[in-house]
Amino acid sequence: MIESKSILNVKIHNFDSSLEEILEKIRSQKNVLVVTLDVHQLLKVNRNKKLREVINNASLVIAAHPSIAKAYHFLYKEKLVCIKDFLFFSNILSYIEQKKMTMFLFGNEEKYFFTIQNKIKKIYPDIQILGSFQDTKDKQELEKAFLGFKKIEPDMFLIHMPFKKSLHWIYEHKDKLSMRFCIPVSRPLDSFAGKIKSPNLKTLEENKEELFYIKRNIFRVFLKLNYIKFWILILFQKLFPKKEKKEKKVKDNNQDINNNIIVNETNNSEANNTNEVNNNISETNNINEENNNKENI
Repeated sequence: MIESKSILNVKIHNFDSSLEEILEKIRSQKNVLVVTLDVHQLLKVNRNKKLREVINNASLVIAAHPSIAKAYHFLYKEKLVCIKDFLFFSNILSYIEQKKMTMFLFGNEEKYFFTIQNKIKKIYPDIQILGSFQDTKDKQELEKAFLGFKKIEPDMFLIHMPFKKSLHWIYEHKDKLSMRFCIPVSRPLDSFAGKIKSPNLKTLEENKEELFYIKRNIFRVFLKLNYIKFWILILFQKLFPKKEKKEKKVKDNNQDINNNIIVNETNNSEANNTNEVNNNISETNNINEENNNKENI
């Protein structure tokens, strides 16, 4: 079972099955968008209407940081499934290989495509990579690319771009995409490209990846402020119920009123019809009585 609830106006999915089982349930759809969100990404989506629209229309949005899971439990008293982006990417590639699916690599840095594809083929040799394409501002060239995508129909469309840029790209071209799964992936593909070093499994399991990134980029320490901001906003969401709920109640009440009006109008109409029938019967009886009287005379 898959259900979604809102955290800071952003949809987050929760499920009681494995990721592979969930992917199997939704794979029959077209252009299935699957996204993971950490705290920093969630705040970016919360501030941007276009990004929020993309995420809230996605088929599967997975929490990728334990702080989001804690916030979910704080708001809804429910346990939330949390999958780190590196583990998620590993599961995705394993799923592609097991199901003998095809994949296509799309991004904005062609120089890394060869390295990424070689790394994927080395770890997952049975994955069939149909090709790669660099994003372009040339509309005609991009249109030709979309026609090519429709012909080859890749099962998995991996987008290697920075988070915001990938979602903006999806927002602009969502009506032209034609593939089974569309998955924007940033950090894991950056590590495959050799741009960054990936944390090991122990670091991920102990939730120490933020410290791991700070050691390699001291300026990331300022991102710690995002966690403070995140929890302040979560507290506000908890203390002040969303207007959506009140608006929903008003809409429900209005709907009930409208339904009652419709029912009353229907009843009145039926009553009028009944009266007309009765009047017709009465008139018919009167005519019959007059005819009987004439016959008796």
